[in-house]
Amino acid sequence: MIRIFARRPFVFVALFLCLGVYVMVNCLEKDVILFYVITLFIFVVFVVLTILITAVFDKSRFVNVFIKFLAINKLIILFCFIMYVLGGLLAYNKINYYTTNIDEETYEITAIVDSSEEYYSSKKLYLKNVTIIFDGKEEKLKGITCLTFYENENELSNIEVGDKINFVGNLTSNYPIKNGELDYYSIRDNIRYEAQYISDLEIVENNLLGASDIIHKKVLDTLISQMPIDIAYLSYSILFGDSSYLSDFTNESFKISGVAHIVAVSGMNVVIIVSLLLFIFRFIKIRKLIKFIIINLVLIGYCYLCAFTPSVVRATIMALIVLSARFIGKQGDILSSLGLSCIIICIIWPLSIYDVGFLLSFTSVIGIVFFGNAINNFLHKNCKFPNFLSSSIAMTVSAQIGIYPIMATYFNSFSLYSIPANIVIVPIFSLGYILLFATIVLSLVFPFLAFTLFLPSVVLSFVNWFPSIFVNLPYANLYVSELNLLSFVYYVFITFISQFILIKDKIKLPINIILIITLLTLFIIDILPKKYRNTDAIVFDNSISTVLLTSKENDKILVGVGGKYDTNKLTENIQRARIYSLDAVFIINSNVDMYIQRTNLEALQKVCDIKNIYVEENSKYAFETLKNGAVTIIPNNDIIKINNLNIYPLFVNEVLVAMLFVIDNIEYAFIFDVNMAQAYQLQNMLKNSVNILCYDNEDYLYFNGYPKIIEK
Repeated sequence: MIRIFARRPFVFVALFLCLGVYVMVNCLEKDVILFYVITLFIFVVFVVLTILITAVFDKSRFVNVFIKFLAINKLIILFCFIMYVLGGLLAYNKINYYTTNIDEETYEITAIVDSSEEYYSSKKLYLKNVTIIFDGKEEKLKGITCLTFYENENELSNIEVGDKINFVGNLTSNYPIKNGELDYYSIRDNIRYEAQYISDLEIVENNLLGASDIIHKKVLDTLISQMPIDIAYLSYSILFGDSSYLSDFTNESFKISGVAHIVAVSGMNVVIIVSLLLFIFRFIKIRKLIKFIIINLVLIGYCYLCAFTPSVVRATIMALIVLSARFIGKQGDILSSLGLSCIIICIIWPLSIYDVGFLLSFTSVIGIVFFGNAINNFLHKNCKFPNFLSSSIAMTVSAQIGIYPIMATYFNSFSLYSIPANIVIVPIFSLGYILLFATIVLSLVFPFLAFTLFLPSVVLSFVNWFPSIFVNLPYANLYVSELNLLSFVYYVFITFISQFILIKDKIKLPINIILIITLLTLFIIDILPKKYRNTDAIVFDNSISTVLLTSKENDKILVGVGGKYDTNKLTENIQRARIYSLDAVFIINSNVDMYIQRTNLEALQKVCDIKNIYVEENSKYAFETLKNGAVTIIPNNDIIKINNLNIYPLFVNEVLVAMLFVIDNIEYAFIFDVNMAQAYQLQNMLKNSVNILCYDNEDYLYFNGYPKIIEK
């Protein structure tokens, strides 16, 4: 233990820095003073334990070891404590710097479109260099402003990235902590305001692109001109880690097969770039220092083009540390390099610990460091696997061990076929990436060589196709329960069973047994069915909203089953909520094809027992042949009773426009794509106390905030 702490101080310093950030963010939700109280408590506990151990085991061998441990590492312990406090202060400053306030008024707004995103029924524009005018006064806003508009606002649909626009709209501040949780991705993207378009749109100038945007556009245009469109989008995603251009099917097939990491720029990409540059330098006689500087500049430039995402920054810092060690003739240490890169990233951007990419990047390396060599040696020496095969399996398995808690917590999925998929994909992807990187650079410098892009196109066509064969295989995407508190126990466990805990087996074995029992016990408790003892409406984040209603009596009703691409999201949400039985499901969205809804319902029935299914009369024939569940027509002007709940279908001129759920004396109304006339009649039918959940954002206009709206 003394040896570990003394030899790898960066790892422990990094952990305390991250702990300080985490504690401060959680304290900010209540009171910042709580952070200093917890800090004082940790310090006092450490001192008290030290005194007690010294008093109880005086002159014993154990206390001598403990005192020796403190003597050797006193500076590291002090530095860990300092970094813990620093992490808290950095997090506090970052969140305070991000927090802004603005009067919620109507402004004339001028801005440049920085980026855009398209959704099911809306589009978001992210605006930079925002200037507002109110009462003749002009003011420049910091950060990014998010402008959301819907499909009916056609005048905004032709706006492109780089356009300078002027319009009249409302502005509100985007607060960093919402509903007691940190809105990390808004802070990461510096989105400080939200805008609502009102009128008078004008495009002032076009193509005001930054250097990064110009390069991205040039690369994408070149790829599209020389490759099939789907391969061009895949190539762009591989180069810059931007998967927004990939189709839903491609994204899903990559996720299910466990190869989604190839479109997240990380260590593999950086290693390939460095290896390619070192290979080229073998034929060019220049000084070692010049080579080192060139590699640094290339990697930093690549980070800039990839928007300095945590995964590529981590990989770049680790690569530069290893190269620096080689340059001065020292042996590098992967764990120390990992710890140092974590420290650098968290000092620059302390909230990185809330970034999924950051967590996956670091935990995958931890898994590889802990278990990669052991698994490789076992397969190669004991099982006589060829070295290339054993190393591929070892890399995949050890990385999966490292990232398992993160995948379970954030995605609730585990890829059963990741090992065979990665064994095939990784070497072919590496070849494709080398060819792609080399040919795209040549094509940008010498446009007449753009035809060479057909080489990576052929290789990447296989990379694009191969994951799709796993999609329909049985148990392709296993649901796993999120670990929450179990994650800490899990990482302690894998640390103790790894080769980096240098204690005797007779001590190590009982500790591992205790950790295994604790892990299994907490896991069993975690997967037990959840008891809903509060009246609540849980809105699932699907392209077409689905809502779960629960009551104090533990009744569970699902309203809607989503759209075409919501099958996996729906089942994951139900499993994440640990629901194994639903009292009723209402199929009520006429905008979605009934057979698509049937497909979603059949997928849901595989993971959850459904007692009653309610459909509209004109769509019953699509659900009659379902194997499980009683299908009932939603009645006109009649009450539906489920357990102790009363449900009232609301019809306007024989058209079902809403349903009213009365749960524990609380009324929830669900509106189905109404027009203005239907909305007017519906308002007369409803009371002011009703909470309305709309499926279509356009319906908000008709109700004008009456009654209260719970948004999707």
